[in-house]
Amino acid sequence: MSQPGGNRTGQVYRCPVCGAEVSVIRGGGGVLAPRCCDQTMTLLPRLHVVYRCPVCGVEMMVLRWGAGEFAPRCCNRTMERLPQAV
Repeated sequence: MSQPGGNRTGQVYRCPVCGAEVSVIRGGGGVLAPRCCDQTMTLLPRLHVVYRCPVCGVEMMVLRWGAGEFAPRCCNRTMERLPQAV
């Protein structure tokens, strides 16, 4: 299922058959309707968190949180957590 008006960075979709998951890396204005196992994937209520390097602009997405404190670095600087759209 897609969200009217485009998709947001970090949205997660899951296949109802095999359980595969995909995440939106860069949202846009199109209508996303991912399919897997010949079924429409289900939009989950969670978002993956995205960080960006303030120097080079590289972005990374957190797929699973661990037990430790997560503080990603790039170009010898702390990466900035991007705000999640509402």
